[in-house]
Amino acid sequence: MPLPEDTLSRLGAEVALPKIDRALKDLWANDETKTRASLINFAIYSEDPSALAANVERLDQITAEHACRALLILCLPEARPPRARAWINALCRPYQGRQEVCSEQISFLLEGGDAAQVQNVVFAHLDADLPLLVWWQGGLTKNFEERFYSRIGTLILDSSTWADPRAEFARLAAVRADRCADFDVRDLSWTRSHFLRTALAACFQDANARRHLPMLERIEITHARGQRCAALMLAGWIAHRLGARLAEGVDGLVFDRPGGSRLHAVLAEAGAEGCALQSLKLSGPGLAVQVTREGASAFVHVCADCEGHAHEEILPADVVGEAELISEQLSRAGGGTHYATVLPLMEDLLAR
Repeated sequence: MPLPEDTLSRLGAEVALPKIDRALKDLWANDETKTRASLINFAIYSEDPSALAANVERLDQITAEHACRALLILCLPEARPPRARAWINALCRPYQGRQEVCSEQISFLLEGGDAAQVQNVVFAHLDADLPLLVWWQGGLTKNFEERFYSRIGTLILDSSTWADPRAEFARLAAVRADRCADFDVRDLSWTRSHFLRTALAACFQDANARRHLPMLERIEITHARGQRCAALMLAGWIAHRLGARLAEGVDGLVFDRPGGSRLHAVLAEAGAEGCALQSLKLSGPGLAVQVTREGASAFVHVCADCEGHAHEEILPADVVGEAELISEQLSRAGGGTHYATVLPLMEDLLAR
């Protein structure tokens, strides 16, 4: 089904593929009040035509915070006849009065597109010598192959959108074993747990509370519908930090700890409303910690009780919108992340 032209018109001015570079130069030459700025190449890749309008809005929000060459890629591998179309646009923000700082946006519609077409058409228009960050939306299709991922510096995913997460994580693991796959991986499901992890760390600044960590027995996590991956990552990360490993031959999320004790994790699904992760509880002899977030509140409530000494605190929560989550990832690009320790655990966690 053809995309509505009114939707395509929001992509900017359509240009012939061989004239993209010349059209971009003309865009800046004709307006001295606009200054082009670019620190990275940032691409959104999708094979879902219904996501196009939303992705246009997301790019507008993201480039407000991050100067880049923005590449919006809509690939329709099954469309016939094969053809490629392109549009250019300037995403500008005011700076010091009349001056405007702008990111370049190049949008591509690849009908019948495969990985070779992405490489030959899209990657030919990267801003030279700048890193490439790609937000791959949806499952890792056949287009996610060596010609694509060998060019990526950072790959951003959202495992909450995957129909078969275990198979997708297995595919990702197989790709990362390829010597050509030298890219960093970020998962929005992991990013969504940041506020809980930060609040949890605050609970254990007290030395007495830290002494009780080896005695923890139970983890309880409440998550929104469709956000089980985020909850599993959080449970797996906590267990890993405590030196525990998944118990063999046992049903459920049970972890063996050094010394022979066991740690049990229980996940509960709430409704679709509210944030992805809504509460976290840790309990053991003499210790009870609870972190909760009501709806889309900008704050989390922390309550910790250690040997009868209770402490409550209100802490700021993270953002929840996809564009804001992506902006957060772009701000951290190149930095370290605990996700690398969680990623190898996901296939086994999802099997429980």
